[in-house]
Amino acid sequence: MAVFVKAIPTLRGSVADRFVKISEENLRRRFSVDFSKQAANSRAILAKKASK
Repeated sequence: MAVFVKAIPTLRGSVADRFVKISEENLRRRFSVDFSKQAANSRAILAKKASK
């Protein structure tokens, strides 16, 4: 027999709208970080290590 543990919380109204708006904004910004400096630094370290 299944036992009811807890209801699943559901966002409604303005709270749900705000959540969706913030989520969409975060998804758009997710790929805006540029790691080219860190990648170049890592390649330099690996190249120095390989030449030893």
